[in-house]
Amino acid sequence: MSIIKDIIYNKKISLALDSGSAKGMAHIGVIETLEKEGYQITAVAGTSMGAIVAAYYCLGKLDILKSWLTGLNKKSTFMTFDVSFSGGFIGGKKLMQAFEEHLGYAKFSDAKIPLYITATNLDTGKECIFSEGPIIHAIRASISVPGVMRPYLYEGSYYVDGAVTNPLPVDVLHNNKHKNIVAVHLHEYIEERDNSSAPGLLETMSRSMGIVSRCLAKAKMQEAVAVIEPKLSGIDMFHFYQAQEVINCGANAAKIAVEQGALDSITLKILNNFKEKISNRIIHIMKKKLGKEQSGE
Repeated sequence: MSIIKDIIYNKKISLALDSGSAKGMAHIGVIETLEKEGYQITAVAGTSMGAIVAAYYCLGKLDILKSWLTGLNKKSTFMTFDVSFSGGFIGGKKLMQAFEEHLGYAKFSDAKIPLYITATNLDTGKECIFSEGPIIHAIRASISVPGVMRPYLYEGSYYVDGAVTNPLPVDVLHNNKHKNIVAVHLHEYIEERDNSSAPGLLETMSRSMGIVSRCLAKAKMQEAVAVIEPKLSGIDMFHFYQAQEVINCGANAAKIAVEQGALDSITLKILNNFKEKISNRIIHIMKKKLGKEQSGE
């Protein structure tokens, strides 16, 4: 019975959460569904909005994030952003105040499971992987969408969105020896736009980042044992007021992935591990019994 329980309840996975601005709220639904299905998340790596969800989850505060986001409407969404005239039209101070209110100055060492957040060092042009220090600084660095949010100055370097170098940090988990990596990819489905009118600034930036992220992510996904791809139509960069709809899309995508057997390879690995353990145990018992018989006990 204990073996059956282990197979059902201890399906251990690690999660790589894609960038995606408002689309990234789908990660909340994915996580909630995977946990309901009995999967135990042992590590999380996230970029941009994926970094926010990863941080709140690893600190045990995903419910706070969900409550905050689902409480937003159009007006309160835009009230969350402070206007800037340098480096981007969003300064980021109001967001930092919210993160500080929710998370305080919790450090990576306070996370319940290993947490990794990616950003891009604008000075060196290289990817930066945060895994120590205050988490809110790593989040702020990771969400600095070029041209949208002002680059973040931290410890003498300027940082922009992690999606510029690594939107889907599967390799970060792999390089840190985490197994059974499940990637949550948000940019596989990019709708064709009606070209009857020229795209505006935000649409151009949003679609461009999505296209770049999709191309970069494809090179990373080969190290994942499963990929979950929510279909998020009609969700633009700042549509945080559609939180519940986006979360539901994520939950539905995760449920479909489980039902269609996308994560079966993980269960198969667990079964094989238990089969090996049982075989080794039987061999050990038989050897012990044989030894006693030979000694005349």
